[in-house]
Amino acid sequence: MWQVKPINARDLPALEALLHANPLRLSTLPPVRDQLAERIAAAQQGFAGLDSMATLLFGLHDEDDNLHGVCGIQPYAGGDEPFYSYRIDELVHASRHLGINQRQSALYLSHELTGLTSLCSFSLTAALRPTPVFNLLSRSRLLYIAAHRHAFADELICEIQGIWDGAGQSVFWKSVGELFFGLDFITADHQCSLHGKTVIAELLPPYPIYTTLLPETVQDAIGQAHPATQRTLNWLAYEGLAKTRFVDPFDAGPTFRGPLDELTSMQAIRTVSEVVTGTVEHPQTWLVSQGEGVDFRCAMVTGEVRADGLRVTEPNAMINGAPSLILPLEPDAMRLPQEGV
Repeated sequence: MWQVKPINARDLPALEALLHANPLRLSTLPPVRDQLAERIAAAQQGFAGLDSMATLLFGLHDEDDNLHGVCGIQPYAGGDEPFYSYRIDELVHASRHLGINQRQSALYLSHELTGLTSLCSFSLTAALRPTPVFNLLSRSRLLYIAAHRHAFADELICEIQGIWDGAGQSVFWKSVGELFFGLDFITADHQCSLHGKTVIAELLPPYPIYTTLLPETVQDAIGQAHPATQRTLNWLAYEGLAKTRFVDPFDAGPTFRGPLDELTSMQAIRTVSEVVTGTVEHPQTWLVSQGEGVDFRCAMVTGEVRADGLRVTEPNAMINGAPSLILPLEPDAMRLPQEGV
């Protein structure tokens, strides 16, 4: 049975191997064992309720408890420091005497998104990305949020990786950030993951950057997502998150945003009083979550809603008579049976 639960210290070697195998770099999770150990320890503090600013990290495990994926939530983006983005705006340059009126695109350094809840740190074994466990890992975070709603903001954001070249370098960073940092993209991204994004405010210019002064290939990359993120983009669109004017200050990848309680999955989550084994007439796949904090678990099961409970086809770890949150796995199964049916 596939299961998502908080990552702990035992997952450290497998997490390091997973990140090294991922073609996309995660700035929130540098693939360095000592730094990962610190991230895991901080996440455990967050799950225990001792640090509301810590990034929460969840692991996808198989029935033998092997780690195959990771995902995260920042309850409040930026934590105890500003969360920086570039905001794409337009400046009007006009001359009545010459009859000229032009709009010029410009990037403004912004921390407007600070304090919103952020989905982050998603990495899944390549062979599993086309399978249903992609939805389990992605949407388990929404079930966790629903179980701890008071601990999260009213709006959700998600930054998506931007365009990188074959060597793992950002074409945007090469023409913008590297001029002020004096570091290539990989080095700068790693340093920020170690020391926080305050270095962005220290080194990047606070003045608007006219995109028309950048090479055309760089202009084309602004706000564009890496091709490997297409399934995540599809999922964000399904949930109702919209692309914003904000882009990542390192690779200019897009940021998506939406009201948390209006997401498709959040509106479909419901509570059942128990999960039991029995005969199922109309089976469909469900995500089931139980527990809070470090005891949170989310599993994928086959079953159907009966009255106020969920009846499943075979015994599993989620059957213990406890109240559970449930969510249909597939988009076409979002219509829930009425109470008492």
